[in-house]
Amino acid sequence: MFDQAVARPIDQIIAISRAYQEDPRDDKVDFGIGVYKDANGVTPVMRAVKAAEQRLIDTQMTKTYVGVGGDQKFVELLAKAVLPDHDYGTDMIGIQSIGGSGAVRVLAELALSLNPKANFWMPDPTWPNHRAIFGAVGAAMTTYPYPKFTADADIDAILQALDAAAPGDVVVIHGGCHNPTGVDPSREELGRLTEGIVARGLIPFVDAAYIGFGRGWDEDAARIAAIAERAPEMLLALSCSKNFGLYRERTGAALLVGKGHANLAAANSALLSLARANYSMPPDHGAAIVRMIFEDPELKAAWLAELKEMRETINGSRTALALALARAKQDRDWTYIDKGYGMFSLIDVTPEAAQTLREEHGVYIIPDGRMNIAGIDLSKIDEIAAKLVTAV
Repeated sequence: MFDQAVARPIDQIIAISRAYQEDPRDDKVDFGIGVYKDANGVTPVMRAVKAAEQRLIDTQMTKTYVGVGGDQKFVELLAKAVLPDHDYGTDMIGIQSIGGSGAVRVLAELALSLNPKANFWMPDPTWPNHRAIFGAVGAAMTTYPYPKFTADADIDAILQALDAAAPGDVVVIHGGCHNPTGVDPSREELGRLTEGIVARGLIPFVDAAYIGFGRGWDEDAARIAAIAERAPEMLLALSCSKNFGLYRERTGAALLVGKGHANLAAANSALLSLARANYSMPPDHGAAIVRMIFEDPELKAAWLAELKEMRETINGSRTALALALARAKQDRDWTYIDKGYGMFSLIDVTPEAAQTLREEHGVYIIPDGRMNIAGIDLSKIDEIAAKLVTAV
């Protein structure tokens, strides 16, 4: 059997991270893997998370299974924190998932099981694993245009592309801090986009991995609400990896949203069945931590304050890099980096130029030009910018 296996290429993000770790140069720069880093290049455990974790260790009495749907109080509290005007159980329902990726997977399977003819429309560019996950469940895929080197989202162009979609098709929308561009439509633009999606009989699928990294938790959540308020049905994948720093705990939720929808419970039973067949039960640790933070006003306030610190660090890095690039290459407009949101932005390079940056300058970016700006060493910002502009 094993003789029939053919070696597959490693995911390019993982490959870049591995190459960076193996590089002995002291002046190397890591723009690769998508994790938050502080000014010292460290991905910290949040202080509120530490406090909740210690409390969990001190009080937890069992390690038995949490059930197929996971910690339902966690799911409800997280859902209400994102969509406070929706009643859990009536307007939305869901399950704990294995991170945001697990939520995307089971929601994609559900959508395809309910409509095998559904085509999945993704922004171009998008997070590379979207295509891998949707392909793994057997979905047909098409892209719609998404801006790269500008801060402005072109809703008209997106809707024009969606004119070719068939009723029942699924439209993937990033729930803020678009990966890889950092370009986000305004709340008003999201409302207009959703109205166009609904008018065409399409289903919005929101992948929200960075709530709190853009404008603030409430502001970012309100952008998702702008979609949920207009869509009779919505699929929503939530991740706690970035905003709680729980990357390795694989903490997330898969939600079905539809105000007063009569068939939410039946759809959720199908979601539970898919989860059971995929991984049986989700892990408890990360979800329990998030639940405890939401249940305790002091812990929640501390977490939100730390989340603000992280957001401000990212925003400061975006501004500093945009200014440094402008100093290094004045015939280009770099303001889109400063005006963007979240950890990611793009630089206009070819895969060959990205390879040259790695080999000659120790600057590690994804071949499509995606950069994770979080944690960039601001004391070397001009040196880093000078290296980057050699490739554009």
